[in-house]
Amino acid sequence: MNTLRTAVTALLLLATTSVAQANEKVRLLLDWFVNPNHAAIFAAQYSGAFKKEGLDVEMIAPADSASVPLLLAAGKADLAISYQPQLYTLVDKDVPVIRVGTLINQPLNTLTTVSPGIHSLKDFAGKSLGYAIPGFEDVAIRNMLKSQGVDVDSVKLINLNMDAESALLTHKIDGAMTVYRNYELLDLKNKGANPVVFKPEDFGVPAYDELIILANQKTAAQDKRIPAFLRGLDAGVAWLRAHPQQAWQAFIKQYPELNTPLNHQAWQATLPYFASHSAMLDTQRYQAFAAYMKANGLIQQVAPMARYSLQ
Repeated sequence: MNTLRTAVTALLLLATTSVAQANEKVRLLLDWFVNPNHAAIFAAQYSGAFKKEGLDVEMIAPADSASVPLLLAAGKADLAISYQPQLYTLVDKDVPVIRVGTLINQPLNTLTTVSPGIHSLKDFAGKSLGYAIPGFEDVAIRNMLKSQGVDVDSVKLINLNMDAESALLTHKIDGAMTVYRNYELLDLKNKGANPVVFKPEDFGVPAYDELIILANQKTAAQDKRIPAFLRGLDAGVAWLRAHPQQAWQAFIKQYPELNTPLNHQAWQATLPYFASHSAMLDTQRYQAFAAYMKANGLIQQVAPMARYSLQ
């Protein structure tokens, strides 16, 4: 009997050890504080999709969003959320990070106005326009205006930091970038404004992925957690779309400070933007955006595609 008990105990310990070993830790640095843009990651956690892949994924909100890629490169995290336009500047500066997947596979930013007299980009001639991200949004504005024959020298560009909504509603400016289609645009409408929206990809700016997943370039190819993470994320996206309200209720239970009508609207609005197949790479689109970055002086040279993305 004692021999049998010993054998059973050994088997139970072996099984417990195997489970513990299977659930490998993944430290995921977010691009910003937790918000509806991260719904798919949360859904993959909550639904057990990551656990099914043998992963224990920890979402970490950064103290400083600008430091996220550098922390990843320094080995302080295993994966990080970033932006496709930022990827090119990181590579250009020889920061050892690389794209391994996509979270949101289309732009969310817009150039928006609430001024009643502006109906087309040509109406911005002689006006004031705001932006928050120098070296990208100001360049995008110029290219959008050029695409419609507007003299960009007639336009005053103002760095608003992250105060675009307030500046628009008080008519301190005539239009602004950093008005995202799944958040600020909803808030403007909720506040009674009637925004007119211009999408960058419709006016001279190549389409790009809003949010991508980065890994350390030096270790990514050998890290078996990465394909497991992407499989779990895809399963999370599918579960999220099938159970959006259940996921929302779980989300606000864990993050009660985000339980607002606007965040609930943003949650619903963001569902279509998540990539269904996170590992998929549109090579031509990535090459086109690299060429755009170089043509506008935002990077010194275009690197080989293998330097930008693992796939």
